[in-house]
Amino acid sequence: MLPVFFATVLPALEHATAGRWTVLCVDDGSKDATFRIITQWNQSDPRVSGVRLSRNFGHQAALSVGLAYARAEYIGVMDCDLQDPVEVLVELYRACLSDGLDVCLGIRGRRDAPILLRIAYSAFYHIIQRAADHDWPRDAGDFCVMSARCQQVLLALPEQSRMLRGLRSWVGFRQAGIPYDRPARSHGTTKYNLRKMTALALLGLISFSTVPLRLASIIGVSMGLFSVLFGILILINRIFPRFSLLGYWVGANAGTATVLVFLAFALSVLFVCVGILGEYLIVLLQEIKRRPAGIVASVVGEVRPLNAAYGLLEATRPPSAWTAGTR
Repeated sequence: MLPVFFATVLPALEHATAGRWTVLCVDDGSKDATFRIITQWNQSDPRVSGVRLSRNFGHQAALSVGLAYARAEYIGVMDCDLQDPVEVLVELYRACLSDGLDVCLGIRGRRDAPILLRIAYSAFYHIIQRAADHDWPRDAGDFCVMSARCQQVLLALPEQSRMLRGLRSWVGFRQAGIPYDRPARSHGTTKYNLRKMTALALLGLISFSTVPLRLASIIGVSMGLFSVLFGILILINRIFPRFSLLGYWVGANAGTATVLVFLAFALSVLFVCVGILGEYLIVLLQEIKRRPAGIVASVVGEVRPLNAAYGLLEATRPPSAWTAGTR
């Protein structure tokens, strides 16, 4: 795929940036001729460079390494299978320049993929939008263009279990999206199987949502309310036999209803206790991630933070204005 990628992407970048571009390829521990091809292109054009990982660390790790090595005013992130068209990449870049955006996302519209996979993607984004603790763009993958300022903030986040699209939306700044149709892969077969996609989806839910930890509290409170209501109905039925539950009178089997009410209440107490532990885990999880409480985008006047952790991350202006990162 790489020869096709270079033949397609490099002329487009040359035309869009008047030659002010670099391409950084991240070889995620491939066992074929990938890095040899990258080396050959580097020898013919030094603006093409590469980083080879010692083994396959996974898609998100490769993207993080690519961001760490990229040096540019704007950084484009894309896979080399050209499912994300280079024409859209250039459009994202121009939108950042014209609108002063820090991030411009590729919003996937029609996908050329199996229907079950499309349903799974739709279900994930529907769930994460409702469960996440911040706004999460729908149908936006890792394909994007970001400013050096956004890149530096992302690299400054200390957590190791990273999901780029989640962190990118979490940091904020000026962001917008451009819809596009995503074609099928033209060469080769993807190694990003269902197991890896499921693991990535779970990482997104765990890293950017506290809903899973709060489920125990929600269940406990719901069961508690149910047990109280159930107990009241049982008591009324015991005193007034005419008021029956689905035609059942509790006096027919004395003690059974009492045991059921007691068990429902006891289970609700247990779930509430687990929920309390979950609330403490939420705080611990946030402290372990060590994400900043807030990110300063700009200041007016001669003001300086007392704590360096709340300082403004100044974006540098390197000589090259454009880097397209590939995996």
